[in-house]
Amino acid sequence: MRYCRAITVAILLMPVTASALSLDEALAIAREQATTLQTLDAETRQAEALHQQSAQAFLPTISADASWLRADSSLITGVPVPTSGMPPGIQRTDLGPVEGTVSGVQVVQPVFNADALQQREAADIHVDARRHAQQWGQQALRLEVARQYFNVLRLHEQQKAALQSRSAANEAARLARASYKEGLAPRIDREQADAELAAASARVAKAEAENQQAQYQLKSLLGMAPQEPLAITDAMPRPKPPTEMADAAPRKDLQARQLAVNAADARTTASEADWIPRVNLLARQQWAHGNELLDDNADGWLVAVNLQWTLFDGFGRQGRIAESRADADKARAELEETRRRIEREQAIATSQWQAGYAAWQAAKKSAQAAQRAARLATRRYEEGIGSMTDLLAARARLDHERATRIDSRYQAVLAGMNYHLQNGRDPLLALGAQHP
Repeated sequence: MRYCRAITVAILLMPVTASALSLDEALAIAREQATTLQTLDAETRQAEALHQQSAQAFLPTISADASWLRADSSLITGVPVPTSGMPPGIQRTDLGPVEGTVSGVQVVQPVFNADALQQREAADIHVDARRHAQQWGQQALRLEVARQYFNVLRLHEQQKAALQSRSAANEAARLARASYKEGLAPRIDREQADAELAAASARVAKAEAENQQAQYQLKSLLGMAPQEPLAITDAMPRPKPPTEMADAAPRKDLQARQLAVNAADARTTASEADWIPRVNLLARQQWAHGNELLDDNADGWLVAVNLQWTLFDGFGRQGRIAESRADADKARAELEETRRRIEREQAIATSQWQAGYAAWQAAKKSAQAAQRAARLATRRYEEGIGSMTDLLAARARLDHERATRIDSRYQAVLAGMNYHLQNGRDPLLALGAQHP
Protein backbone atom coordinates (compact mmCIF):
# COMPACT_ATOMS: atom_id res chain seq x y z
CA MET A 1 0.00 0.00 0.00
CA ARG A 2 2.82 2.40 0.88
CA TYR A 3 4.55 1.45 -2.36
CA CYS A 4 1.48 2.42 -4.40
CA ARG A 5 1.18 5.73 -2.55
CA ALA A 6 4.82 6.49 -3.23
CA ILE A 7 4.33 5.87 -6.96
CA THR A 8 1.24 8.10 -6.99
CA VAL A 9 3.06 10.94 -5.25
CA ALA A 10 6.00 10.60 -7.64
CA ILE A 11 3.69 10.82 -10.66
CA LEU A 12 1.97 13.93 -9.29
CA LEU A 13 5.30 15.61 -8.63
CA MET A 14 6.62 14.96 -12.13
CA PRO A 15 7.04 18.19 -14.13
CA VAL A 16 4.48 18.79 -16.87
CA THR A 17 6.03 18.71 -20.33
CA ALA A 18 4.90 21.54 -22.60
CA SER A 19 3.53 20.65 -26.00
CA ALA A 20 5.99 21.73 -28.70
CA LEU A 21 4.11 23.57 -31.43
CA SER A 22 5.53 24.74 -34.73
CA LEU A 23 3.75 27.13 -37.09
CA ASP A 24 3.00 24.33 -39.55
CA GLU A 25 1.49 22.23 -36.77
CA ALA A 26 -0.59 25.19 -35.60
CA LEU A 27 -1.91 25.68 -39.14
CA ALA A 28 -2.80 21.99 -39.42
CA ILE A 29 -4.63 22.03 -36.07
CA ALA A 30 -6.51 25.20 -37.03
CA ARG A 31 -7.77 23.60 -40.24
CA GLU A 32 -9.47 20.93 -38.13
CA GLN A 33 -10.45 22.83 -34.98
CA ALA A 34 -11.21 26.42 -36.01
CA THR A 35 -14.92 27.11 -35.58
CA THR A 36 -14.84 29.70 -38.37
CA LEU A 37 -13.87 27.09 -40.94
CA GLN A 38 -16.41 24.66 -39.53
CA THR A 39 -19.13 27.26 -40.04
CA LEU A 40 -18.00 27.99 -43.59
CA ASP A 41 -17.88 24.27 -44.37
CA ALA A 42 -21.42 23.82 -43.04
CA GLU A 43 -22.65 26.72 -45.20
CA THR A 44 -21.02 25.15 -48.25
CA ARG A 45 -22.69 21.81 -47.52
CA GLN A 46 -26.02 23.61 -47.13
CA ALA A 47 -25.60 25.16 -50.56
CA GLU A 48 -24.72 21.75 -52.04
CA ALA A 49 -27.84 20.26 -50.43
CA LEU A 50 -30.03 22.97 -51.99
CA HIS A 51 -28.40 22.27 -55.34
CA GLN A 52 -29.21 18.60 -54.92
CA GLN A 53 -32.84 19.44 -54.17
CA SER A 54 -33.09 21.51 -57.34
CA ALA A 55 -32.56 18.33 -59.42
CA GLN A 56 -36.34 17.95 -59.32
CA ALA A 57 -36.41 20.28 -62.32
CA PHE A 58 -35.61 17.39 -64.68
CA LEU A 59 -35.67 14.14 -62.68
CA PRO A 60 -38.87 12.08 -62.37
CA THR A 61 -40.90 11.74 -59.20
CA ILE A 62 -42.05 8.20 -58.36
CA SER A 63 -44.70 7.66 -55.71
CA ALA A 64 -46.79 4.70 -54.57
CA ASP A 65 -50.10 4.65 -52.73
CA ALA A 66 -52.51 2.07 -51.33
CA SER A 67 -56.07 2.56 -50.02
CA TRP A 68 -58.58 0.29 -48.30
CA LEU A 69 -62.18 1.16 -49.26
CA ARG A 70 -65.53 0.34 -47.71
CA ALA A 71 -68.78 2.02 -48.78
CA ASP A 72 -72.23 0.97 -47.48
CA SER A 73 -74.96 3.57 -47.96
CA SER A 74 -78.47 3.96 -49.32
CA LEU A 75 -77.09 5.26 -52.59
CA ILE A 76 -75.88 1.78 -53.54
CA THR A 77 -78.85 -0.12 -52.04
CA GLY A 78 -81.91 -0.81 -54.20
CA VAL A 79 -80.29 0.52 -57.34
CA PRO A 80 -82.56 0.09 -60.42
CA VAL A 81 -80.78 -2.15 -62.92
CA PRO A 82 -82.19 -3.10 -66.36
CA THR A 83 -82.79 -6.83 -66.91
CA SER A 84 -82.46 -8.83 -70.09
CA GLY A 85 -85.45 -10.72 -71.42
CA MET A 86 -88.56 -10.19 -73.36
CA PRO A 87 -89.87 -7.77 -72.59
CA PRO A 88 -86.92 -6.03 -70.81
CA GLY A 89 -87.62 -4.73 -67.34
CA ILE A 90 -86.16 -2.99 -64.35
CA GLN A 91 -85.28 -4.58 -61.08
CA ARG A 92 -83.71 -3.20 -57.93
CA THR A 93 -80.39 -4.64 -56.88
CA ASP A 94 -78.16 -4.02 -53.88
CA LEU A 95 -74.63 -3.20 -55.05
CA GLY A 96 -73.18 -2.54 -51.64
CA PRO A 97 -71.28 -2.71 -49.56
CA VAL A 98 -68.23 -1.94 -51.70
CA GLU A 99 -65.07 -3.23 -50.04
CA GLY A 100 -61.55 -3.81 -51.30
CA THR A 101 -58.09 -2.27 -51.89
CA VAL A 102 -56.87 0.07 -54.54
CA SER A 103 -53.08 0.48 -55.01
CA GLY A 104 -51.00 2.15 -57.64
CA VAL A 105 -47.67 3.54 -58.76
CA GLN A 106 -47.41 7.00 -60.30
CA VAL A 107 -44.53 8.54 -62.25
CA VAL A 108 -44.36 12.27 -63.01
CA GLN A 109 -41.63 13.31 -65.44
CA PRO A 110 -41.10 17.07 -65.85
CA VAL A 111 -40.95 17.99 -69.52
CA PHE A 112 -40.67 21.76 -69.30
CA ASN A 113 -40.36 23.67 -66.02
CA ALA A 114 -38.71 27.04 -66.71
CA ASP A 115 -38.67 28.44 -63.18
CA ALA A 116 -37.29 25.21 -61.67
CA LEU A 117 -34.49 25.11 -64.24
CA GLN A 118 -33.54 28.69 -63.39
CA GLN A 119 -33.63 27.88 -59.69
CA ARG A 120 -31.20 25.02 -60.30
CA GLU A 121 -28.86 27.36 -62.14
CA ALA A 122 -29.03 29.80 -59.21
CA ALA A 123 -28.29 26.96 -56.77
CA ASP A 124 -25.30 25.89 -58.85
CA ILE A 125 -23.88 29.43 -58.82
CA HIS A 126 -24.53 29.70 -55.09
CA VAL A 127 -22.45 26.57 -54.46
CA ASP A 128 -19.51 28.14 -56.31
CA ALA A 129 -19.95 31.35 -54.30
CA ARG A 130 -19.84 29.47 -50.99
CA ARG A 131 -16.74 27.56 -52.07
CA HIS A 132 -14.95 30.81 -52.90
CA ALA A 133 -16.01 32.25 -49.55
CA GLN A 134 -14.67 29.14 -47.83
CA GLN A 135 -11.32 29.50 -49.61
CA TRP A 136 -11.11 33.14 -48.55
CA GLY A 137 -11.86 32.11 -44.98
CA GLN A 138 -9.05 29.57 -45.12
CA GLN A 139 -6.57 32.21 -46.31
CA ALA A 140 -7.70 34.68 -43.65
CA LEU A 141 -7.41 31.97 -40.99
CA ARG A 142 -3.82 31.24 -42.00
CA LEU A 143 -2.99 34.90 -41.46
CA GLU A 144 -4.76 34.92 -38.08
CA VAL A 145 -2.96 31.78 -36.90
CA ALA A 146 0.42 33.21 -37.94
CA ARG A 147 -0.42 36.56 -36.33
CA GLN A 148 -1.28 35.02 -32.98
CA TYR A 149 1.66 32.58 -33.19
CA PHE A 150 4.15 35.40 -33.83
CA ASN A 151 2.44 37.57 -31.23
CA VAL A 152 3.33 34.96 -28.61
CA LEU A 153 6.92 35.14 -29.84
CA ARG A 154 6.85 38.94 -29.71
CA LEU A 155 5.60 39.04 -26.14
CA HIS A 156 8.09 36.35 -25.17
CA GLU A 157 10.88 38.58 -26.48
CA GLN A 158 9.38 41.51 -24.60
CA GLN A 159 9.40 39.41 -21.45
CA LYS A 160 13.08 38.57 -21.98
CA ALA A 161 13.83 42.25 -22.55
CA ALA A 162 11.99 43.13 -19.33
CA LEU A 163 14.08 40.58 -17.44
CA GLN A 164 17.26 42.10 -18.90
CA SER A 165 16.03 45.53 -17.87
CA ARG A 166 15.37 44.34 -14.33
CA SER A 167 18.83 42.77 -14.18
CA ALA A 168 20.38 46.06 -15.33
CA ALA A 169 18.29 47.99 -12.81
CA ASN A 170 19.45 45.63 -10.07
CA GLU A 171 23.06 46.25 -11.08
CA ALA A 172 22.48 50.01 -11.07
CA ALA A 173 20.95 49.77 -7.60
CA ARG A 174 23.95 47.80 -6.42
CA LEU A 175 26.32 50.45 -7.77
CA ALA A 176 24.30 53.22 -6.17
CA ARG A 177 24.29 51.53 -2.76
CA ALA A 178 28.05 50.86 -2.95
CA SER A 179 28.82 54.44 -3.96
CA TYR A 180 26.56 55.79 -1.23
CA LYS A 181 28.33 53.70 1.42
CA GLU A 182 31.69 55.00 0.24
CA GLY A 183 30.41 58.57 0.25
CA LEU A 184 30.87 58.95 -3.47
CA ALA A 185 27.19 59.41 -4.33
CA PRO A 186 24.29 61.17 -2.63
CA ARG A 187 21.34 59.34 -1.14
CA ILE A 188 19.08 60.43 -3.97
CA ASP A 189 21.05 58.19 -6.34
CA ARG A 190 20.25 55.18 -4.20
CA GLU A 191 16.58 56.11 -3.97
CA GLN A 192 16.34 56.62 -7.74
CA ALA A 193 18.00 53.28 -8.41
CA ASP A 194 15.69 51.46 -5.98
CA ALA A 195 12.64 53.09 -7.59
CA GLU A 196 13.81 52.04 -11.04
CA LEU A 197 14.36 48.47 -9.80
CA ALA A 198 10.80 48.35 -8.48
CA ALA A 199 9.45 49.71 -11.77
CA ALA A 200 11.48 47.13 -13.71
CA SER A 201 10.01 44.34 -11.57
CA ALA A 202 6.51 45.65 -12.33
CA ARG A 203 7.27 45.65 -16.06
CA VAL A 204 8.39 42.02 -15.81
CA ALA A 205 5.10 41.04 -14.17
CA LYS A 206 3.14 42.91 -16.84
CA ALA A 207 5.11 41.27 -19.64
CA GLU A 208 4.49 37.81 -18.14
CA ALA A 209 0.75 38.49 -17.94
CA GLU A 210 0.57 39.71 -21.54
CA ASN A 211 2.52 36.69 -22.75
CA GLN A 212 0.16 34.36 -20.87
CA GLN A 213 -2.87 36.13 -22.34
CA ALA A 214 -1.49 35.78 -25.87
CA GLN A 215 -0.97 32.05 -25.29
CA TYR A 216 -4.58 31.71 -24.12
CA GLN A 217 -5.80 33.38 -27.32
CA LEU A 218 -3.74 31.04 -29.49
CA LYS A 219 -4.93 27.98 -27.54
CA SER A 220 -8.54 29.10 -27.93
CA LEU A 221 -8.11 29.44 -31.68
CA LEU A 222 -6.58 25.95 -31.88
CA GLY A 223 -9.17 24.36 -29.60
CA MET A 224 -6.67 23.67 -26.81
CA ALA A 225 -7.48 23.80 -23.10
CA PRO A 226 -6.23 26.99 -21.33
CA GLN A 227 -4.30 24.97 -18.76
CA GLU A 228 -2.52 22.88 -21.39
CA PRO A 229 1.19 23.84 -21.52
CA LEU A 230 2.48 25.24 -24.77
CA ALA A 231 5.99 25.70 -26.16
CA ILE A 232 6.53 27.72 -29.34
CA THR A 233 9.33 26.19 -31.39
CA ASP A 234 9.66 28.46 -34.44
CA ALA A 235 11.54 31.75 -34.28
CA MET A 236 10.32 35.15 -35.40
CA PRO A 237 11.04 35.36 -39.15
CA ARG A 238 13.12 38.12 -40.62
CA PRO A 239 10.97 40.70 -42.41
CA LYS A 240 11.21 40.73 -46.19
CA PRO A 241 11.69 44.04 -48.02
CA PRO A 242 8.64 45.36 -49.88
CA THR A 243 8.42 44.23 -53.50
CA GLU A 244 5.99 44.95 -56.30
CA MET A 245 3.65 42.00 -56.79
CA ALA A 246 3.32 41.16 -60.47
CA ASP A 247 1.26 37.97 -60.10
CA ALA A 248 -1.55 39.22 -57.90
CA ALA A 249 -4.56 36.91 -57.99
CA PRO A 250 -8.25 37.84 -57.81
CA ARG A 251 -9.45 37.83 -54.23
CA LYS A 252 -11.77 34.99 -53.33
CA ASP A 253 -14.16 37.21 -51.39
CA LEU A 254 -14.64 39.44 -54.45
CA GLN A 255 -15.26 36.40 -56.64
CA ALA A 256 -17.79 35.13 -54.09
CA ARG A 257 -19.61 38.47 -54.21
CA GLN A 258 -19.70 38.41 -58.01
CA LEU A 259 -21.13 34.90 -57.99
CA ALA A 260 -23.70 36.01 -55.43
CA VAL A 261 -24.86 38.67 -57.88
CA ASN A 262 -25.11 36.08 -60.65
CA ALA A 263 -27.12 33.78 -58.38
CA ALA A 264 -29.47 36.63 -57.44
CA ASP A 265 -30.03 37.43 -61.14
CA ALA A 266 -30.79 33.76 -61.80
CA ARG A 267 -33.32 33.71 -58.98
CA THR A 268 -34.95 36.82 -60.42
CA THR A 269 -35.24 35.10 -63.79
CA ALA A 270 -36.71 32.04 -62.08
CA SER A 271 -39.38 34.08 -60.31
CA GLU A 272 -40.28 35.79 -63.58
CA ALA A 273 -40.43 32.42 -65.37
CA ASP A 274 -43.14 31.34 -62.96
CA TRP A 275 -45.58 32.85 -65.47
CA ILE A 276 -44.66 30.16 -68.00
CA PRO A 277 -46.82 26.99 -67.89
CA ARG A 278 -45.33 23.76 -66.58
CA VAL A 279 -45.58 20.60 -68.65
CA ASN A 280 -45.27 17.17 -67.06
CA LEU A 281 -45.68 13.62 -68.32
CA LEU A 282 -47.90 11.57 -66.02
CA ALA A 283 -48.05 7.76 -65.93
CA ARG A 284 -49.97 5.67 -63.39
CA GLN A 285 -50.47 1.94 -62.92
CA GLN A 286 -53.39 0.98 -60.68
CA TRP A 287 -54.54 -2.31 -59.20
CA ALA A 288 -57.97 -2.91 -57.61
CA HIS A 289 -58.97 -5.96 -55.55
CA GLY A 290 -62.31 -6.51 -53.83
CA ASN A 291 -65.91 -7.35 -54.71
CA GLU A 292 -67.38 -7.28 -58.20
CA LEU A 293 -67.86 -3.53 -58.30
CA LEU A 294 -64.14 -2.91 -57.81
CA ASP A 295 -63.10 -5.79 -60.03
CA ASP A 296 -65.10 -4.27 -62.86
CA ASN A 297 -62.61 -1.36 -62.87
CA ALA A 298 -59.96 -2.71 -65.17
CA ASP A 299 -56.34 -2.51 -64.10
CA GLY A 300 -53.79 -0.90 -66.38
CA TRP A 301 -51.62 2.10 -67.18
CA LEU A 302 -52.88 5.63 -67.39
CA VAL A 303 -50.62 7.91 -69.45
CA ALA A 304 -51.32 11.62 -69.77
CA VAL A 305 -49.72 14.99 -70.40
CA ASN A 306 -50.21 17.33 -67.44
CA LEU A 307 -50.31 21.09 -67.99
CA GLN A 308 -50.04 23.42 -64.99
CA TRP A 309 -50.61 27.14 -65.46
CA THR A 310 -51.38 29.43 -62.56
CA LEU A 311 -53.07 32.51 -63.93
CA PHE A 312 -53.54 34.30 -60.60
CA ASP A 313 -52.28 33.42 -57.13
CA GLY A 314 -53.33 36.43 -55.09
CA PHE A 315 -50.31 38.59 -56.07
CA GLY A 316 -47.95 36.06 -54.51
CA ARG A 317 -46.00 35.72 -57.73
CA GLN A 318 -45.72 39.49 -58.16
CA GLY A 319 -44.40 39.74 -54.62
CA ARG A 320 -41.80 37.05 -55.20
CA ILE A 321 -40.62 38.81 -58.37
CA ALA A 322 -40.31 42.15 -56.56
CA GLU A 323 -38.44 40.50 -53.67
CA SER A 324 -35.97 38.75 -55.98
CA ARG A 325 -35.29 41.97 -57.87
CA ALA A 326 -34.62 43.79 -54.60
CA ASP A 327 -32.25 41.00 -53.53
CA ALA A 328 -30.39 41.30 -56.83
CA ASP A 329 -30.03 45.08 -56.39
CA LYS A 330 -28.76 44.54 -52.85
CA ALA A 331 -26.22 41.95 -54.07
CA ARG A 332 -24.92 44.39 -56.71
CA ALA A 333 -24.57 47.15 -54.10
CA GLU A 334 -22.65 44.79 -51.80
CA LEU A 335 -20.41 43.83 -54.71
CA GLU A 336 -19.55 47.45 -55.39
CA GLU A 337 -18.94 48.05 -51.69
CA THR A 338 -16.63 45.03 -51.56
CA ARG A 339 -14.72 46.22 -54.63
CA ARG A 340 -14.15 49.66 -53.10
CA ARG A 341 -13.12 48.14 -49.77
CA ILE A 342 -10.62 45.85 -51.46
CA GLU A 343 -9.04 48.74 -53.35
CA ARG A 344 -8.72 50.65 -50.09
CA GLU A 345 -7.30 47.65 -48.21
CA GLN A 346 -4.75 46.94 -50.94
CA ALA A 347 -3.53 50.54 -50.92
CA ILE A 348 -3.29 50.56 -47.13
CA ALA A 349 -1.49 47.20 -47.09
CA THR A 350 1.11 48.51 -49.53
CA SER A 351 1.85 51.60 -47.44
CA GLN A 352 1.89 49.59 -44.19
CA TRP A 353 4.42 47.12 -45.57
CA GLN A 354 6.71 49.91 -46.75
CA ALA A 355 6.37 51.85 -43.50
CA GLY A 356 6.72 48.74 -41.34
CA TYR A 357 9.93 47.61 -43.00
CA ALA A 358 11.43 51.13 -42.81
CA ALA A 359 10.48 51.40 -39.13
CA TRP A 360 12.13 48.06 -38.38
CA GLN A 361 15.36 49.17 -40.09
CA ALA A 362 15.36 52.42 -38.12
CA ALA A 363 14.54 50.63 -34.85
CA LYS A 364 17.56 48.34 -35.24
CA LYS A 365 19.91 51.32 -35.58
CA SER A 366 18.26 53.15 -32.67
CA ALA A 367 18.56 50.10 -30.41
CA GLN A 368 22.24 49.73 -31.24
CA ALA A 369 22.91 53.39 -30.49
CA ALA A 370 20.94 53.21 -27.22
CA GLN A 371 22.92 50.15 -26.16
CA ARG A 372 26.21 51.99 -26.73
CA ALA A 373 24.92 54.99 -24.79
CA ALA A 374 23.85 52.79 -21.86
CA ARG A 375 27.27 51.14 -21.68
CA LEU A 376 28.92 54.56 -21.73
CA ALA A 377 26.65 55.92 -18.99
CA THR A 378 27.38 52.88 -16.82
CA ARG A 379 31.15 53.35 -17.16
CA ARG A 380 30.90 57.08 -16.40
CA TYR A 381 28.95 56.37 -13.22
CA GLU A 382 31.40 53.65 -12.15
CA GLU A 383 34.25 56.13 -12.67
CA GLY A 384 32.44 58.79 -10.66
CA ILE A 385 32.06 61.29 -13.48
CA GLY A 386 28.45 60.55 -14.34
CA SER A 387 25.18 60.88 -12.46
CA MET A 388 22.56 58.30 -11.61
CA THR A 389 20.02 60.43 -13.48
CA ASP A 390 22.04 60.10 -16.68
CA LEU A 391 22.46 56.37 -16.12
CA LEU A 392 18.76 55.75 -15.54
CA ALA A 393 17.82 57.91 -18.51
CA ALA A 394 20.18 55.91 -20.75
CA ARG A 395 18.76 52.64 -19.44
CA ALA A 396 15.21 53.84 -20.00
CA ARG A 397 16.12 54.86 -23.53
CA LEU A 398 17.62 51.43 -24.17
CA ASP A 399 14.54 49.65 -22.82
CA HIS A 400 12.28 51.77 -25.02
CA GLU A 401 14.33 51.21 -28.17
CA ARG A 402 14.63 47.49 -27.48
CA ALA A 403 10.84 47.17 -27.13
CA THR A 404 10.35 49.26 -30.27
CA ARG A 405 12.70 47.01 -32.22
CA ILE A 406 10.80 43.89 -31.14
CA ASP A 407 7.41 45.42 -31.97
CA SER A 408 8.54 46.86 -35.30
CA ARG A 409 9.91 43.49 -36.40
CA TYR A 410 6.59 41.86 -35.59
CA GLN A 411 4.63 44.61 -37.34
CA ALA A 412 6.85 44.37 -40.45
CA VAL A 413 6.30 40.61 -40.69
CA LEU A 414 2.56 41.06 -40.17
CA ALA A 415 2.38 43.83 -42.79
CA GLY A 416 4.10 41.62 -45.38
CA MET A 417 1.67 38.76 -44.76
CA ASN A 418 -1.31 41.11 -44.92
CA TYR A 419 -0.06 42.55 -48.22
CA HIS A 420 -0.03 39.09 -49.78
CA LEU A 421 -3.48 38.30 -48.43
CA GLN A 422 -4.99 41.55 -49.72
CA ASN A 423 -3.64 40.74 -53.18
CA GLY A 424 -5.19 37.29 -53.30
CA ARG A 425 -2.13 35.22 -52.41
CA ASP A 426 -1.23 32.93 -49.54
CA PRO A 427 -0.16 35.27 -46.70
CA LEU A 428 2.62 32.92 -45.57
CA LEU A 429 4.45 33.49 -48.86
CA ALA A 430 5.72 36.66 -47.21
CA LEU A 431 7.83 34.49 -44.90
CA GLY A 432 9.89 33.19 -47.79
CA ALA A 433 8.82 29.54 -47.31
CA GLN A 434 5.76 27.57 -48.41
CA HIS A 435 3.75 26.22 -45.49
CA PRO A 436 1.12 23.51 -45.95
